[in-house]
Amino acid sequence: MTTLRTVRDDIRNVLDYLVQAELALFTNEVSMSDPLVSFHTQNKEVPFLLNRAHPGIDQYLSWAESGAYSAMLFDGSLLQATYQISDGLVVGHRLAYIPCPYDVDLDLLAEGAPIVDVIDLYLDDMPVLRSPIRFDYDPDAAGIGHPATHMTVNGTSCRIACIAPLHIHRFADFVFRNFYAEFWLVHQSFFEAASSRHIGTKSLTSSESRIPHFSWDLNAAPV
Repeated sequence: MTTLRTVRDDIRNVLDYLVQAELALFTNEVSMSDPLVSFHTQNKEVPFLLNRAHPGIDQYLSWAESGAYSAMLFDGSLLQATYQISDGLVVGHRLAYIPCPYDVDLDLLAEGAPIVDVIDLYLDDMPVLRSPIRFDYDPDAAGIGHPATHMTVNGTSCRIACIAPLHIHRFADFVFRNFYAEFWLVHQSFFEAASSRHIGTKSLTSSESRIPHFSWDLNAAPV
């Protein structure tokens, strides 16, 4: 049975590891407010979304300054994790990786310089063109062109079907495996354990299985 507390604990365990391994600079408190497990935003007066468009530099800065994230990684990139739980089931999630828009001085970040101040040093430079990536589970909105579980990249109209809702450990594994391969290798034993972590059941439809999609083994024994 999936509960607010079990999901909270799973998120907290992943965040704690990232901090201990110096893969994350900061993490926010994991909040539980039925039906949501999310991050504790430091400034709740700031709207979460500036607009409905794909996030840009202004949106990144808004999230970074207001603390609207689960973790800030060592390079200034953000992880956001929100799950919705009802009657012992995950009924929705939003898992996002927002790359830092600039290749900033990592030493400044490691020394504790505020990310917004560091970004200010680079605003006259060309940003690095890296797209945020988001995994959503939204069965209530499922339909043609809108898989219940999907990954969005490059634009809000992009919804690549996924086999099932995504466990937070598997999400962290995906991010580091694909965007920080050298660090993934150093911490391989931690990230590979994600292969047996599941949350929710298969949501991929037969029609979605006939087109390119993301899939993984749902039969691995849980840990």
